[in-house]
Amino acid sequence: MNTVLKRVTVIMLIVVLALCTCSMMSFGADKVKVVENSPYQGKTISILGDSISTFAGYIPEDDGMNLAHRAKYPNTELLKNVNQTWWMQLILQLDATLGVNDSWAGSTVSNAIDGNMADWGEDAAMASLTRIQNLGSNGTPDVILFYGGTNDIGLDVVRGSFHPARANFEVDLESTKWTTFADAYADTLMRLQYFYPNAEIIAMLPTFTEVYYSDWELEFYNSLMMDICNHYGVRFIDLRDVGLTCNYMPDGIHPNAEGMDLITQAVQDVLLGITP
Repeated sequence: MNTVLKRVTVIMLIVVLALCTCSMMSFGADKVKVVENSPYQGKTISILGDSISTFAGYIPEDDGMNLAHRAKYPNTELLKNVNQTWWMQLILQLDATLGVNDSWAGSTVSNAIDGNMADWGEDAAMASLTRIQNLGSNGTPDVILFYGGTNDIGLDVVRGSFHPARANFEVDLESTKWTTFADAYADTLMRLQYFYPNAEIIAMLPTFTEVYYSDWELEFYNSLMMDICNHYGVRFIDLRDVGLTCNYMPDGIHPNAEGMDLITQAVQDVLLGITP
């Protein structure tokens, strides 16, 4: 009788453990909630950005065609899993596919800077033809998410100005060096529209930081980016409005997993036409 009870007990334990394992697996799967009837199912999404959009193994490496890109993530104090990044979460939730993530830690939209970054070469700028054309090297993107400007502000790249009446009507495919942020930002948008005329382009404007620049500097640059986006008909997301605070940026600049969640939700809402 004792032997029978022991066998029954063991069997019950095995069943309980199996149920717990299934429950844990289900919970893990539920963490990525795919949008029902997503209009972006199977669509290709590419990203052009800086350190906030990096993850080692998912950005270009030195292959004779691309410059080697530096990654900020994974990071033990921020996030360790690529599925925690804002862009991979978005792709998984929308049931889309990743085209190319041409993001590079420390990179700027312009290359009107001195010092070590100038040594990276002309193609380090987000406005460069190399980086922009690379976005389509893994399939023509249906969506391009352009998240740039944070390092330009932090490094005091000359802001410049934008005047719609004097803005270019034809895309500039010749420039490799920009003297102002305004010129580089406008050229980036025009080049993206030129090479990917059917893509949905979303510009993501920088958010507050504790250590990199002041609130008034951010306003100074973000207002310029808004004017340029409006002129060229590009939708934008002002990331100052998504709830990112110092609690979500342990180093004062880079979001942790919870901060990435806020960015993901903001971008998804814009793509799906959901208003706050």
